[in-house]
Amino acid sequence: MTSENAQVLLPVEAESYVEHLHTFKVAEIGNYDWGRQHEMIEKINMQAVLNASVQEDEFIKDFLISYGKTDVLIKDLLTTEIWKEKIFTELIEMEFEPKTTFPIYMVLFHEATLVNLLETTMYFKEMCESAENCIPDLLDYCYRKLTQLTARTVEDFDDEEIDTNDALK
Repeated sequence: MTSENAQVLLPVEAESYVEHLHTFKVAEIGNYDWGRQHEMIEKINMQAVLNASVQEDEFIKDFLISYGKTDVLIKDLLTTEIWKEKIFTELIEMEFEPKTTFPIYMVLFHEATLVNLLETTMYFKEMCESAENCIPDLLDYCYRKLTQLTARTVEDFDDEEIDTNDALK
């Protein structure tokens, strides 16, 4: 199988996956249904990236638009961000030591998967138009992430400067 005809999902599978996407509440993150949807989103993302990389028919984008699921992806991203800020932060602060960290990792990985899928598909004007109600929320999310990244970079730079000054003494 060459990379030109390799597929993660057949168009009919992708359509079914996209059609069944729905939002979850913060309390539902990590449950069985959420995990199944995460697997579907991961496969949808892989197919979207594959289609974009070989410049093939981008049927994932078309299905997201036709089923009105762009808002669902953005709301899922925001819900995952809330989980990370509220629940994950609490787990860290209480020094929670689960038997396995895989479910926590999956939630963190889910955010990255959603960002990648949105990055791949939002390149198109039609996708942006289909998400018009959630675009301000997506922009706010991007702004928060850039602000956090800038703050970390400044903190890291300040820490390095302090270490350098200490070493010179």
